Amino acid sequence: MVSQEELLSQLGNPATPRTLDRLYQFAYLLPTIIEQLAHDALTEEWGRNHFVLKKYLAVHVAWSIEQNMFSWNEQQLVVATGSLQTRYGTPLYLVFEPNRVPGKQPWALVYAGARVSAPQLPIPPEIHACPEISRGAEVVMMHDHILGDNADRVAFLNDTPPVAQICAVSGAIQWSINRGLIVPYWYYGRMQCLVPLYLKSRENITVAPDLVAPLEVSPSNILVRTVLPPHAPYANARVAVHRHDQLPAWMLDCWHSEAERMSDEECDGY
Repeated sequence: MVSQEELLSQLGNPATPRTLDRLYQFAYLLPTIIEQLAHDALTEEWGRNHFVLKKYLAVHVAWSIEQNMFSWNEQQLVVATGSLQTRYGTPLYLVFEPNRVPGKQPWALVYAGARVSAPQLPIPPEIHACPEISRGAEVVMMHDHILGDNADRVAFLNDTPPVAQICAVSGAIQWSINRGLIVPYWYYGRMQCLVPLYLKSRENITVAPDLVAPLEVSPSNILVRTVLPPHAPYANARVAVHRHDQLPAWMLDCWHSEAERMSDEECDGY
């Protein structure tokens, strides 16, 4: 059996925005197995090429190994597929075997499903907690990037003076934080937060916001590097909840309308 330390070494550095690349360097994924897993799991929209499912697996396989939530069946490595279950509530598992192709990934995914034989079946890893935001923390914005490089995302503010633009976005962030509208999401190897930005109307917070803002939370402030279209960070938000229906209704609606259009690169870039 391979040690936990060696498995972690095979996964590589977790501090990367290209989360799926870690799984690709760890194991070969047979497309038909991923397709079968998407069919067996409780129905949800996984996007083109089941990209969101693969990203979900990439994060939860890594968490399983980091938290020592895996088991062995002789030479087979067995992990839970996060919290994924069949339509009847049966947990689903992944089974990896050593890759016999020289010079390739150390492992190959040979099975995904509910029928797994192992002396002890693993349990899902714990989902990391979203950082706690101190009430009244200062919002620090990278305004040149948000209101300059990506001004098209806030085109409705183009005729507003720069300071007023900054105040509008910052105020929308605080408004959402104060109302508990925070959405956890996984980015660059750690759990972070998203908040919806209602800049035009706040009459109905169940409908799609104008934008969303990823937040980097520290003890002294909240750093905002960019703002995004509401559907863009879905893949990273999905890994942070047990079931997709635990995400806000507006995020699910936005994702469903854009899922088939978004490329793998776009899904992985937010």
